[in-house]
Amino acid sequence: MFTLFKKERVQLGQKQVEIPKLTRARLKKLTEHIGTIGDFLVKLFLTPENERAVFIVAAADIAIDEIYELTSLLSDLPIEYLDEHASIAECTEFLRLTWERNDINAALGNVSGLIPPMAQQFVQSILRRMEQAKE
Repeated sequence: MFTLFKKERVQLGQKQVEIPKLTRARLKKLTEHIGTIGDFLVKLFLTPENERAVFIVAAADIAIDEIYELTSLLSDLPIEYLDEHASIAECTEFLRLTWERNDINAALGNVSGLIPPMAQQFVQSILRRMEQAKE
């Protein structure tokens, strides 16, 4: 039988980098860093709609920085190296393959099954209030 080819390495600049397994230690680093993305999204949703375009343009630079910082964090390559040698396409491919290798969608589904129903209801009520506030 043929085995499905899964890409296990990716080119970042002139270096071949292995697609990492997200261990507990890496996940801790990742979640510490991702807090800044969450802050950005909250600010975006709280920004009045007529001011969002300016906010989004300003945030594009931040988003690019986040992509390179996450790539550095997960690849163990210095951010300075990535800034000079890796393209945005290489970095986004690396992040996408990391997401797929670690089957994050399934993991998130499993985690949501662990959240008690009361907590789910609480989160859903907050989301409903946020939607109502936008109207």
